[in-house]
Amino acid sequence: MNNLQEAINNIRIIDGHEHIDMYEVRKERNIDFFKLIHYLESDMISAGMKRDILYGKSPLSDKEKAEHFLKYWDKTKNTTYALMIKDAMEGLYNMEDWSVKGLLALNEKVKAKTNDRSWFKEVLNDKSGIDLAFTLVQTTDVDFSLFRPILFLDFMFRLRGPADIEFIKKKSKMAIHSLKDYQAAVRVIIDNLVKDGMTASKLGHAYWRTLYSQKPTYHEAEQVFNRLKSGFINGGLSQQEAMTLQNFLIHYVIQCSISNDLPIQIHTGHQETSVSRNGNIITNSKVTNLIPILAEYPDGKFVLLHNGIPYHQEYLSIVKNFTNAYADFTWSYIISPTLAKQLLHQTIEMVPMSKIFGFGGDYNSVEGTYAHQKLARKIVGEVLTEKTEANIFSEQEAITFAKRIFRDNLIDFYKIEV
Repeated sequence: MNNLQEAINNIRIIDGHEHIDMYEVRKERNIDFFKLIHYLESDMISAGMKRDILYGKSPLSDKEKAEHFLKYWDKTKNTTYALMIKDAMEGLYNMEDWSVKGLLALNEKVKAKTNDRSWFKEVLNDKSGIDLAFTLVQTTDVDFSLFRPILFLDFMFRLRGPADIEFIKKKSKMAIHSLKDYQAAVRVIIDNLVKDGMTASKLGHAYWRTLYSQKPTYHEAEQVFNRLKSGFINGGLSQQEAMTLQNFLIHYVIQCSISNDLPIQIHTGHQETSVSRNGNIITNSKVTNLIPILAEYPDGKFVLLHNGIPYHQEYLSIVKNFTNAYADFTWSYIISPTLAKQLLHQTIEMVPMSKIFGFGGDYNSVEGTYAHQKLARKIVGEVLTEKTEANIFSEQEAITFAKRIFRDNLIDFYKIEV
């Protein structure tokens, strides 16, 4: 190992994006090996596996799950998602026997760690070198010694029926009779979340509609809201009918985030079939659809997640030119290490280093994050070694760059204390 790679391996990471539930939730859900496979489930579904067959209320016994897993493991073990599971299980649980018997033994080990309160700290802090992780678990009730909360705010603008308004009414504890009342309730909710420690907003609407948002007038949005509120709509509005109101509220949520000095994370690019369940309409997530928003709010701080893959070339141009747009490598390394390496080379050449965030595991378990950070450090080390060999960076400049994208930029941008 060269000195540069060793220095990168020793950087204490600030992890910009996860979906890791707290210990109590993991214990309540009795997380076992089959519930840890996360992204690999998408590849297995793509290879023909029945959705949810290993999850939730699966009718299969553990032995049958192991047999089913191995059937599709044989079809998917070439992908990076599979390699991450393999690396995590071998590195954390000493897994060697990828047979039914071996999987059943591994399953018991995972369940034992699910009941071990110290496991999160051991894996994140000690084994992964992560000081702090931002996690999206729809609550601010997190362990602040390890995490900072970020919340999806889609529930504030994904209005299709009266029940969606009722949810905001209950959450805000405010009466809602008009669009103006609804806006006031949304602001109260956001203000309270900030007081409780929410570090950033997250907009995930690319999974269920286009990122493109026109800017309707209040009157146009109010007309739709009043239809929705009237209660005479059987089954609610269609997505097309609701778009005007949704667009208005997307702008409003952004405005509330900016007034609270909250960064705004936005999903761009690739979608997971295990999450989207909607046929993966990838064109919903084209990063160029965000240009009107970026132009409208120059005082916003927009973190464009996942490098916009497969729209990464347009993405690079956008984060290069818009002062309020930031490049984020969350998830990218495990989508494709080859592409992530190419993208990092180009990002170094195009984007100011202060605008680059180098790691977000984007996993729902600490095990996945452990494997992902190892891969991320390796790819960053390879890229920076090539940059030093090309005399783009000195070794010390390369180390400084790595420290910025893995740690310092996130501390400064999100204004956190570690």
